[in-house]
Amino acid sequence: MAGGVAAEGGGGGGEGSTSSEATINAAERYMKEVTETFGDQEEKLVMFREIMNDFRTERIDIAGVVGRVKELFKGHNNLIEGFNFFLPMGYEITVDKHQPHPEALDFIRLVKERDESVYRRFMDVIFRYQREHMDVIKLCREVGALFSEDYPDLFIKFLKLPHRVISTPNYQ
Repeated sequence: MAGGVAAEGGGGGGEGSTSSEATINAAERYMKEVTETFGDQEEKLVMFREIMNDFRTERIDIAGVVGRVKELFKGHNNLIEGFNFFLPMGYEITVDKHQPHPEALDFIRLVKERDESVYRRFMDVIFRYQREHMDVIKLCREVGALFSEDYPDLFIKFLKLPHRVISTPNYQ
């Protein structure tokens, strides 16, 4: 899997682990994250495995891996940033930190479709969280209080969003 990319460059642009066991563990955690993200999109999982196989069999080089992974994971900055761990120095993929995550946009649309008033209050809480650098626990309490009575399913979905999605600015 992605560990082959790290072996090529010898360290990676991320944490730079020197232990092959640590790299294998990181690759397993990363693959789990990719699988959880695209669990309902089997074609993306297959494409990712094909990219890694093409690299392993030398059908593409590092630049080819970078280009294909960047396109495949477009909008999933957490996966792109995680992949950087396995890339050699100088090949890291930069991400736009201000790009809304698809998961966040889908969730916000769902809240808005359910209840316009709750949507406005939810967005007020999110913007205050960003503006005041509110503690994530306090954010979860406020969102829980907002959703708990009428929309407990929304609160559960909110809790399942990756933390980085919550802190992404420019939701609208």
